[in-house]
Amino acid sequence: MSSNMIDRLRSKKSARSLNDKDKVLRKLSPVECLQAAHYSLGAIIGCAISCRYRIPKALLTSDAAAFQVIVENALARAILQHPLFTVGRINTDSKKQYWVRLDQIDLKNHIEWRTVSDQEAYESILHATLEWQVNEPYTNLETQPGWRAAILQSTDSNFIDVVFAWDHTAADGKSGKVLQDSVFTCLNTPDDNAVIFRDRVFEIPNTELTPPLHHLIKLPVSLHFIVGEFGRDIIASMKAKELPHMATWAPIPTEPSKTSMVAMQVTKKALKPVLDACRQHGTTLTGLMHALIAVSMAKRLAEIKASAFLCGTPVCLRQFQKPGHPSIDLNKTAINSVAYWPFTFDEDLVAKFREQINDAETQRDMSTGLEATVWSSAKAIRDGLSAKLDLGTKNDHIGLAKFVKDWQSFVKDHGKTRSYSWEISNLGVIQGKAEGEGDNWAIESATFTQTAPTFGSALTFSVISAKGGDLTVTNTWQDGVVEEELALGVSSDVEGWLNELGNTGSIRFGAVEMSS
Repeated sequence: MSSNMIDRLRSKKSARSLNDKDKVLRKLSPVECLQAAHYSLGAIIGCAISCRYRIPKALLTSDAAAFQVIVENALARAILQHPLFTVGRINTDSKKQYWVRLDQIDLKNHIEWRTVSDQEAYESILHATLEWQVNEPYTNLETQPGWRAAILQSTDSNFIDVVFAWDHTAADGKSGKVLQDSVFTCLNTPDDNAVIFRDRVFEIPNTELTPPLHHLIKLPVSLHFIVGEFGRDIIASMKAKELPHMATWAPIPTEPSKTSMVAMQVTKKALKPVLDACRQHGTTLTGLMHALIAVSMAKRLAEIKASAFLCGTPVCLRQFQKPGHPSIDLNKTAINSVAYWPFTFDEDLVAKFREQINDAETQRDMSTGLEATVWSSAKAIRDGLSAKLDLGTKNDHIGLAKFVKDWQSFVKDHGKTRSYSWEISNLGVIQGKAEGEGDNWAIESATFTQTAPTFGSALTFSVISAKGGDLTVTNTWQDGVVEEELALGVSSDVEGWLNELGNTGSIRFGAVEMSS
């Protein structure tokens, strides 16, 4: 008997035995299967969100063990609010994977505490922790939920950093923000003894698993759309390398590569004027960032390498929840609920960028033309995203997911060439401030980051801010696939331009050498 057949029999036996014990909850939804395929291929590990929590003064003198219990109790209560963070996943190498009920969670397998004595090294250690989280695969997914947390504290500091990381199969980027919102609320809410610990182990109540996305949101597709998209898919696969926007400068690696990360900051002083300028120009921060990244890419990559760019924006679908599940508020639920919206900076626009970049570099007062083009591009992106949202979920690619039966083959077949040069995932603002002026926990800053996908965008920008704080943007890329000089250069450009816009009201596009 072949080893593959033995593995299949084992998988079936595992599913049956679990089903006999009422452990099998449901099959993965089509959207979850897509993420699971990326995970199985090592193409995407997951996401991570770090929040810096200011500790109430009353707890600063707490015994270390007692303080740990308070934080872990809040985290456990938060986890129990999100069923997809309490389940296991079986048959992970099969076409039919299942979520299974777990009886308990042992925090020894999920939470690491770390005290950093070298204050000068603290930020670099936090950075390394975030980078590790989006590179390290999860273990024992059959018996442990796919999440983990690292809690960092500097000696004698008045804050902790809670780094929450999770397998993208279970939930999207906003889900991590929702989880941190839950942690914040639980920290500021008296313990109701809902969670009983025994040596850092707590029981999971028998609650209903979050339904699959297509049970919560209508995803209708017309026959005309289905035929048109499959036709386009065939043509694109035949002519992929001929399309001007293809990111051939970032080839698909034969094996998954390590994700590297750089973080950028837009100061809270500069952030409000930037957002005001976006509103005045009929766009959003996401639209402006796309346009600025395009300018930086246009001047850092030679035309022979990139004559056009395709970029992507994950769009949250939670607002389209249909009636029928009154107990579920998707805006407060961990789930995969995003569609992907593309935008092309075509050859004419990129050529215009390059011409205006040259003018700005050779003549002192010629940045205004490029700035105007940036704003018009940013507005076009905002208008496109608004039109997408006005259409709702009808005839979206996510509605075609139900037709795919073998997701690993699908991902590999569609991942032979890279289409997207970059994407921007913008989670917006995490509140993190309790009502009133009492001695409460508060979120002072936040950082969001993701695995750089093997088959997806060459650069992945992740955006978040805490209320009243700086804006943090991370950029991730694959080592050996994207040149570090390019990734760091684009990041530096965007950070500098956004802060300059916020501080001076305009952007001067300085000289940058193009790579060959």
